[in-house]
Parts: sequence; C-alpha cells; structure tokens
Amino acid sequence: MDESRRTFLGGVAGAGAYLLLGEAAAQDKPAAAPAQPAGTIANEAVKAEKHASMQYHSERPLTGSVAAHDHDFDVTPNERMFVRNNLLTPDLDAAQHRVTVKGLVDRELSFSVEDLKQRFPVVTLQGMLECAGSGRTNFQPRASGTAWGQTGGMGCPKWTGVRVADVLKAAGLKSGAAHVAGQGGDPGMIATAAPVIRSVPIAKSMDENTLLAWDMNGVPLPRVHGFPLRLVVPGWVGSASTKWVHTLTVLDAPFKGTYMTGSYVTPKFAIEPGQKMPPDTVSTQSWPVKSMITFPAQNARVKGAERITVRGRAWVGEGSIARVEISVDEGVTWQRARLAARGDPYAWRTFTFEYQPQRFGYLTFLARAWDERGNAQPMVSAWNPLGYFWNGVHRVGVLVEA
Repeated sequence: MDESRRTFLGGVAGAGAYLLLGEAAAQDKPAAAPAQPAGTIANEAVKAEKHASMQYHSERPLTGSVAAHDHDFDVTPNERMFVRNNLLTPDLDAAQHRVTVKGLVDRELSFSVEDLKQRFPVVTLQGMLECAGSGRTNFQPRASGTAWGQTGGMGCPKWTGVRVADVLKAAGLKSGAAHVAGQGGDPGMIATAAPVIRSVPIAKSMDENTLLAWDMNGVPLPRVHGFPLRLVVPGWVGSASTKWVHTLTVLDAPFKGTYMTGSYVTPKFAIEPGQKMPPDTVSTQSWPVKSMITFPAQNARVKGAERITVRGRAWVGEGSIARVEISVDEGVTWQRARLAARGDPYAWRTFTFEYQPQRFGYLTFLARAWDERGNAQPMVSAWNPLGYFWNGVHRVGVLVEA
C-alpha cells in the first residue's frame, strides 16, 4: 500500500473515532433546562426574596421550607414562609386581575382587587397555613410525595383581605349550595396540565376568618404566595387556600378533580404501613393538633450552669390549644409549659418552658400539645400512603457542657 493510501485510510479512521467520541460526549452532556414559559416567574427570582435558611425540596413544582429553629417568630416573616407550588408561578398584573363568582348564586359577579377593597369590609388576621405533607420525611416506611423536612411546610403570617362570606352574600347563595371551588391561575409546563381547583365546604367558606387576601404581613402578596389575590382558609391544608385565584364556583357537591380526588386524600380507615391507597378515602381538611420546639436549635450547645428557656409554637386546625407539655426523660413524665395569650382564632400560640439542667451530656426535650377536645399529639402519627398530617411529638436534643 502506498503512503498516500495509508494516509487517507488513517485520516478516515481518525475522523470516525473523533465522531464516535463526539457522540459519546453529546450523550454525557446534561440536557438543557426547559425554557421558562412566557408569563411566569423563574424560580431564581422567587428564591432571591427568601431567607438563606430556606431549604428547597423540588424545583418543578417549586417547594421549600425552613427548619424549626428558623420559625422562632410569633408572626412568620414573608421571607421564611414555606413555598408550595403545584404548577408554575404566574406573573400577573394586579390592575387587570379579576375574581368571578358563579355557579349556584343568584347573580354572577366579577371584582377587581380594588373593587373588593371598596365594596367590602377589610380585615386583617393571623392564620396558620400548612402543607398537607408537612413533616412527611418522619413517616416510616417512606411515604410518597415531596420530601418535606421534619418540621418544614408551615407558617403563620398576618393576612389582609375581605371575607369570602361577604362576597358570597353579595352574589346570593342558592338552595343546595354545598361547596365553593377556588380556581387558581398558575399555568403548567404544558397546556393540558390540569388546572388547580380545590373546593371547600360552604360552612368553612362562610367562616369569618376565611379570606380573599391581597396582603401578607402588611405588604402585597409576594408573587409566589398568590399575588395579586389568593384564598386563605386558615387551619386547613394549604391546598385549600388557592393562590392566584380568579374564579369561585358555588357547587352542590365537592369538586371532583386532580387536587380533590387524585391527591390530598387519606384512607377513611387506618391501614397497614406500606400499603397502597385503598379505594375508600376522604379529602384532607383541617390539621390535627401539633406543636414544634423553635428554640433551642437541634444539637445546640448550652452551659450547664445556665437555665434553658425552651420556646415553641402550638396550633390546631379547628378549635384551640388547651395546653403544651414538655418532657426531659423521653416521655416518662411531663411538665406544663407556659402558654402565651390566645390571639386570633387560627393563629399558633407561643409556649415557653424554663429548665435548669441536672446533669452534663446530651439532653432531649419533647413537646406535646393538647387541644380543647382532649386530643393530644401522638408519639408517632398514623401512617398513610401520601404522608399527610404528620403531627408526632417533636424532639430537640442539646449538649449540656460544663
């Protein structure tokens, strides 16, 4: 074989190897992130408004929360309020936004945010919102869904808006009105994504604490929290408080759809841990009694000669907190904590407990809340396939040093 032919074949072989290597490199290269859909807010912009302590659990949908020791506030600051999107964050214009009331009403009505402010009494109240999956990672075996931290996924800000009851009365409820469905304006990555619609029983909709809110802690709602208008159904699972709400439909029965029947349901009766969701289910509504220790932080170091002031927050979806107890001996004995004065009906309550360490070494505090009906937090919550309603006793350990 002459030199020119060898050179030609070598060049072909080299080119082939180069192409193969190029294909392999292309296969190893991460796929480009999907383009940000028009009319939506990028996750990076949302995160820029949040505290550095926020831990993110998923990107699409965006979810994030802070640990218990970052909740040591009587009123949850906006920057520490948990994030739970079902779809994307829309970029809406408050001046153009309207909410329409329709269905089993005497007259269909439509309001801008300014209309609501001018027509109905404006109220401000503090109220708990908590994702149904808050604390999901505590369940064993692992339940499906977003991996919310042990104390992640709740907050208790102040909300300003008008009562849903006043708006419904203006529209006039017809006979047979049983549920009110809120529909949000959050878009999906694809046009066929199911809209976010969740209905609430008429009695809860007419509660004077259920709001159409435009402010959070005295400022306009952050975009990720529902700007310019959202429902606030305090004490109930967060999915009931539809964000970016644009339609209220009065129905004669619970709405049937993705966020009512496909998710946000629990077994009607307790099932064996690890089993699949049975056909007999109920929609999630109000939170059971719950508490968490917000100070000291987990694994904090304290001096044995100093008294420790344990602080925390306690709440219940419906009703009121009767007492909170603290144990320093793994639940063998319990001592009452001091409860702060009761605030708004659906606001959490601060509790404090003074303790003088009796020894050096690792010490664990347990907190257990009771409601007015005699319900107490369990040591471990009943298991369910979607990991909802974790309210097991919260524990925080500290190292007592000489």
